[in-house]
Amino acid sequence: MSSSDVNLSSGMRSNLLLLQKTNKQVENIQQKLATGNKVNSALDGPNQFFAAKNLSTRAGDLSSLKEAMGQSISTIQAGDKGISAIQDLVEQAKGITASAYSSLGTDAASIATRKGLAEQFNRIKDQIDKIVGDSGYAGKNLLAGNGKNLDSTADSRKAVNSISGLSSSRVTNVVSADTYSVKVSGTGNVSGNLDDIAAAERDRGLASLKVSGKLSATAGNFSDITIEMRGNEGRERTVVVSEGGESRTFKFFDNTQSATATLQTAGATSTAQVSQVKISGTIEEGDTFTATVNGQSFTYKAAAEDLFDAGTGADLDASTRQANVASKLRDLVNTGLDTAKFTVGAAASGAFTISAASGLSGTANSFTVSATTGNSEQKSISVTFSSGTTVSFDVNAKDLSALGGSANKVSTIEKNVDIEISATNLNGVTVSRSGTNDRGNAKLSDGENSFTFASGTVRVEVDAKEILNAATAQKTANLTTTQRTDASTENDLNVQFNSDNTSSINVLSQNVTTNGQGLRIDYAQNGFMDRADIDKAVASLDYATQGLRSASQSLSTNLNVIQTRESFTDEFSNVLVEGSNKLIQADQNEEGANLLLLQTRQQLGTISLSLANQAQQSILRLF
Repeated sequence: MSSSDVNLSSGMRSNLLLLQKTNKQVENIQQKLATGNKVNSALDGPNQFFAAKNLSTRAGDLSSLKEAMGQSISTIQAGDKGISAIQDLVEQAKGITASAYSSLGTDAASIATRKGLAEQFNRIKDQIDKIVGDSGYAGKNLLAGNGKNLDSTADSRKAVNSISGLSSSRVTNVVSADTYSVKVSGTGNVSGNLDDIAAAERDRGLASLKVSGKLSATAGNFSDITIEMRGNEGRERTVVVSEGGESRTFKFFDNTQSATATLQTAGATSTAQVSQVKISGTIEEGDTFTATVNGQSFTYKAAAEDLFDAGTGADLDASTRQANVASKLRDLVNTGLDTAKFTVGAAASGAFTISAASGLSGTANSFTVSATTGNSEQKSISVTFSSGTTVSFDVNAKDLSALGGSANKVSTIEKNVDIEISATNLNGVTVSRSGTNDRGNAKLSDGENSFTFASGTVRVEVDAKEILNAATAQKTANLTTTQRTDASTENDLNVQFNSDNTSSINVLSQNVTTNGQGLRIDYAQNGFMDRADIDKAVASLDYATQGLRSASQSLSTNLNVIQTRESFTDEFSNVLVEGSNKLIQADQNEEGANLLLLQTRQQLGTISLSLANQAQQSILRLF
């Protein structure tokens, strides 16, 4: 031991050690008060520290799961919003079908109305699929279904499209794979709906109305025939016969034809009387022309040969018609008069002369001549359209006069064509559309025609200009549907409820697209031409409504489960955190009291140390 070492007395050393220990305790309590924890590291209490660490880690894991649950809830809510919007569109579509039912007439206006409603229906169908596509959230779309897809094969579509008069073949709303044999048959013979013909004869003053012919292989159509009557009683009448984009106009009963008799030279001494009969005005077939000489009448009725070119069938001009009729009437007069008394001159410029025979001059041999004309009592009309359709009928003057102004309207005659297109599936079920059916009952028409099966809807575009070629050849081709893509689960949503993934829920995506694997809402068929087409649309909407309700219920059930687990996870996480805090957190009141006590102890230790030091100082007083 060095002589320079300082040696504390036993009392001082004891008090110093106690003071140092007290200061250490004060520092520990001050740290607890500052951090709020009584265990700040494993050194402070390994059991409590690691137990609290485990609890807080579990709480952190659950907090992460809770966030994932929140995102899952948003994904389900996005799907539910999409379903609600789709349900609104389905209700709109039902309103369209109701309007279509109220416009089931066969007149042109009703047909056009239903066609427009069918187009609106199709637009709503497309919007449903667009809403489905827009209902995804965070990479998941719970309305996109399982991904399974069925469609017709390209080769089979090509085979059907190769049939003359058919194109754009396809199968929509495919529910299951199938093969359809598409066939075209018929003769192409044309006729008219008998009820429409009877109505036209009654309302337009027509007789012997007939629709005939054969569908053209290059210019055919399935268009209706319209007959419009114009004009007023006692005046010129006009009838317009139309089919598709073609029309023919005929005028009759115009009262402009005339026959006049004039004295050219009066009989006098050595002068024979000469009179002239002249034909003028517009001449129609059936108009009558009468010349009367001394009470003897001769009448000629204008015939078709007087009015139309025998080779081409073209109308002859008015002067030629007048000349032809004058010549025919002159021949009748010349044949019927006594040649000993009369001489009939040759017809020229629509007129001919009647003279007293040679040697019969003077007033004693004068004679009377008059001429009159009358309208045709019946007009025969026949017109052939480029489609191959021939329309012929008679117009009776008395019948037309009896109808008066009420005849001046339009009659529509539904045209029947012996052409049928049919489709037969693998189960032997056949669906057909025929040009001979009444409208509203699977009638074949230009444009798209639909054939509905339980497995899908066959659709083909029909071109009436060429379809006769396929019917004559009895053409057949197969349209085949197959599964094009496998089902997938990429849009299913798996929600994890605990950290070791032993508890979770799988939210299956719902297919609410309009295709055959989803809601089965097909495009409007045949422009809502038939009641059956509207019935099919209504049935598909009812099916879709049930499907949407089921999908919504499924999402709601899953949503409730996830929300319950989210709430549980939140509360359980709080329990874990609270338990962890109980292990490591300090009691502030207790630690504050301890600090106060230790501070008092510090003061007492300092005093004790001071007293011990004073004992050493008392030695100095001896000197």
